[in-house]
Amino acid sequence: MSTETRTQATLERFNSVQVYVHALLAISIFVLWLTGLPLTFYEPLGWLIEVFGYANVIDIHIAAGVVLIATMLYYGAYLALGLATGASTWKHFMFGIDDIYEVIAQLKWLVGLGPEPESGKYTFLQKAEIWIIAFEVGVMIGTGLLLWLLGMAQSTSPNLPMLITRDVHAIVAVTMLMGVTFHLFMTHVKEFPMDGSMFHGRVDVGRACNEWQQWAKDSIGTTTLPCEESTHSTILTSGMVLTMLLFFIIWTGIILQYVFSPLPTGPSLTQSIAPNTLPGGTLGLVYLVGLNLAALVCIISVVAIGYGLYVRFAQRSVSV
Repeated sequence: MSTETRTQATLERFNSVQVYVHALLAISIFVLWLTGLPLTFYEPLGWLIEVFGYANVIDIHIAAGVVLIATMLYYGAYLALGLATGASTWKHFMFGIDDIYEVIAQLKWLVGLGPEPESGKYTFLQKAEIWIIAFEVGVMIGTGLLLWLLGMAQSTSPNLPMLITRDVHAIVAVTMLMGVTFHLFMTHVKEFPMDGSMFHGRVDVGRACNEWQQWAKDSIGTTTLPCEESTHSTILTSGMVLTMLLFFIIWTGIILQYVFSPLPTGPSLTQSIAPNTLPGGTLGLVYLVGLNLAALVCIISVVAIGYGLYVRFAQRSVSV
């Protein structure tokens, strides 16, 4: 620790590779959403295609997909090398008996039957996030590549395999968008206006003590570190609930528009099951707002990540 007071001292949470990989993954995924949503829902988000052009949106979508795949392959190799050399440990992302104890302790704490558990460097929820996002990214990459191959080989209207692949791709993508929005709030936005540790890789000891108390004690080398209760903004919490509600409406719309959409031959099930749920129905305004809010989240996130990386480079240049 380089400073004397607990709240000013910092601990390294992410190294440079993790910072840059996280940034590249985040940017590529947000750009994929920003270009994929208007291709999927032209009516509410067609303005994006009008601004950038249909061909450019397709090219940017493909380029972002290439960056996502390359980054995943690089980090997979980096992680494997770290495990082989002992520089990394399975404990940071694999579930173990300690996580089971933490879940039980967390449930007891929520109902007032025990103290709040002391988490290690990554809580059981953060480990779950890692695996869920990894699975969703894997499905998006697999279905995206398959759509590209089927599209290259297809000269007529889409067939059944391509329609099914498209459905899975769209549903998983928007499901992941809901999850990442939750992640943005829980991990980054609650450190208003933005969590800087995702760029400089460090957290102050006060925050570490509140969120990862056991890790803070292990890193500092003491078991008597006092920790304060953290609080959340009511405004941010209310905004998060509203945002997740709107995204749930988007997810429902995707189910209705794709899973219940007509096959190459056959009736449209949406017209008989829920004719007023699609964008043109009575919920059209909410659907329109929700989709444009999703696009706004993507745009703000890309700008914020770019600014964070700029600040990191500027600070490193000054220190050098």
